[in-house]
Amino acid sequence: MDGIFITHYDTREYISPIDRNSLHVKVKCAAAADCSVSIVYWNKFRNEFKEGRLESLSLGGPSEFYSTTLAFDEPAKYLSYYFVIRHGDDRFYYSPYGLADQLPAKHFEYPSTNVDDVFTVPAWAEGSVGYQIFPERFGNGDAGNDPPNVAKWNDPPTRDNFMGGDLRGIIERFSHLRDLGIDIIYLTPIFCSPSNHKYDTTDYFKIDPSFGDTEDLKELVALCHSHGVKLVLDGVFHHIGYYSYQFQDAILNGKDSPYWSWFFIQGDTVDTKAVNYECVGYYKWMPRLNFSNPDVRTFFLSVGEHWIREAGIDGWRLDVADEVDFTFWQEFRRRIKGIDSNLLLIGETWKNGADLLRGDQMDTIMNYRFRDAVIDFFANKSIGRAAFARRIESMLFDYPLASRNVLYNLLGSHDTARFLTVCKENIDTFKLAIVFQMTFPGMPFVYYGDEIGMTGETDPLCRKAMAWDSANAMISEFYKNIIRIRHGSNALRYGDFKHIDTASELYGFIRTYEDETIIVLLNNDQEDCLITGEWLNERASVSVPDSDTVEIPANSYEILSLIREGEGHAVRRMAIELKEQPERQFKNRS
Repeated sequence: MDGIFITHYDTREYISPIDRNSLHVKVKCAAAADCSVSIVYWNKFRNEFKEGRLESLSLGGPSEFYSTTLAFDEPAKYLSYYFVIRHGDDRFYYSPYGLADQLPAKHFEYPSTNVDDVFTVPAWAEGSVGYQIFPERFGNGDAGNDPPNVAKWNDPPTRDNFMGGDLRGIIERFSHLRDLGIDIIYLTPIFCSPSNHKYDTTDYFKIDPSFGDTEDLKELVALCHSHGVKLVLDGVFHHIGYYSYQFQDAILNGKDSPYWSWFFIQGDTVDTKAVNYECVGYYKWMPRLNFSNPDVRTFFLSVGEHWIREAGIDGWRLDVADEVDFTFWQEFRRRIKGIDSNLLLIGETWKNGADLLRGDQMDTIMNYRFRDAVIDFFANKSIGRAAFARRIESMLFDYPLASRNVLYNLLGSHDTARFLTVCKENIDTFKLAIVFQMTFPGMPFVYYGDEIGMTGETDPLCRKAMAWDSANAMISEFYKNIIRIRHGSNALRYGDFKHIDTASELYGFIRTYEDETIIVLLNNDQEDCLITGEWLNERASVSVPDSDTVEIPANSYEILSLIREGEGHAVRRMAIELKEQPERQFKNRS
């Protein structure tokens, strides 16, 4: 048993319902040599034993993340189970008492599945392509609502200046989003606020006049819906603006204010110089809210409901979600999903977001773990293929299967340096990462301007006005084409994911959905790579002519579509840059 490290608990993190009649089971198992993992399970009142093999997230290569789906003819209940580890010629058994070489006396248990135990997400969101807009900087469609002393559109951004972007500007530029192939638009806050970013909200029931009004929002929602696009708003419920009437009343009236207990204030009065109240990052202009107060909960439940009923929005992105009382999010989900179960809830977190993805709070999270791994592997080249693969597998393992195809996979946002800047403006590196983002499970999100080659360090330089007059046409076409490829492939939108053990620095994975198979190969190395059909057959478990070859130059990629023909596969190379690579046929060396 030396050299085997295995982890499983009979808790929701490791065994959870896909529906009432099926369960998803996960195990971590690291071993010094190859091993296999299977589960022995039975209804403890029937003693009809079954065994099923768990599969890892890698085809033939090293992986410690295993899972399987168990299907039943009735709702899953009264389940007892243990695991069998086959390690060379040895067989071991894993139970709540640990790893042993004898059949266990104690077993894991799964009691039953209730209807509301099943984690469901909006089907329309699965595999969709999203686009984040910072409204103040996307388009100025109505100069009449510009703030005083508005800067010129292309002036350098500061923390405080305004450039006049508004909802009308988004409406007028909607064709750009339609041509790009966007399915979901997420707007950063649009409610009343004195700042350009609007994260210090003063009135949650009114659109900021510099952005327009409720009728403008309704028009934008209607425009989106007429083209099959969804619109999600930013809910800043963790904190409120310094100039909100609630906080100003607490300043004015102290403990006599009906809003005093809305906040965490130390002392008998609010001291705005000493900042004796909790706020966001010690930033006095954003006082933190107290969700143990029933009035705070009631207020924000009404905000969440109001804009769904009033404007027909399709969901909420919820700011600083991992710092809000989780019982409020449970209540919020019940309220919002009670209106329409197809509404989408996205939680902001910069860490492992599993706590938010238990099926009773968020549908998905902003997946900064994805971004971190991509930067380390592609942009910084500070980790190799094996380390990158492990981080990707760990991330997928940590999150529920139900959320996999809706993970908000981003490379940049209003809080980060732009990704092209992170790549030191190396276009080849940038493209590799975009191909990975657009072929990986989840919802790839584009930060406004990335698709036209905009650059900028973190806030405020990542919040420049949209560079409509200086767009990089090559990058724009690249985005359009890779999004087109994603939309045209069910395997890329909904398919399973497995790594290919390349035994080199070539990074590869395979996506499968029904009869469709896509292989993605990313050469993040400085050396060219030659792939043969024999190699593909061995590494990816497919069947193509052994003599076929494909060359993948350094810092380049290939997307291969495998179409089943008789007993084997025909391979089609999927072109992103048609002008740069006119010859896209899989070549035969003979």
